[in-house]
Amino acid sequence: MTLPGGRTAEGLPLLPLKLMTAMQGLIVAGYLGLLLGGTAEIRPGALTTLLMLLPAIAVIPGLWRGHYKTMVWAALFDLFYLLVAATDAWAAPADRGWHLLIAIAATVGFLVAWWHSIRRRRLLKSGRR
Repeated sequence: MTLPGGRTAEGLPLLPLKLMTAMQGLIVAGYLGLLLGGTAEIRPGALTTLLMLLPAIAVIPGLWRGHYKTMVWAALFDLFYLLVAATDAWAAPADRGWHLLIAIAATVGFLVAWWHSIRRRRLLKSGRR
């Protein structure tokens, strides 16, 4: 639940969740760029790309609305995307730029989730709401 003024139900700013939403969008753009503009001999096809993007697309609405549980799932998906992109970056040198873009977006998304989670835990522990 979001409150007016760009705050979550706990009173934390929505900016980190909006940043995570942008990172999920960047991951989607990176995989679409890889699909449409990739030059490596081994790259994912349309169906594989669609299956890879379903988690990133599924969490965008919940992140935009500021749901904490969705943020946790998005952080887990970001770790998955980081693992896949970092592995593929060294396996397919021709498309390394696309994979590194995905890896950087996933890393930023995970770190933002971590930071937001720490702030939320401290806020709830202090008893302020």
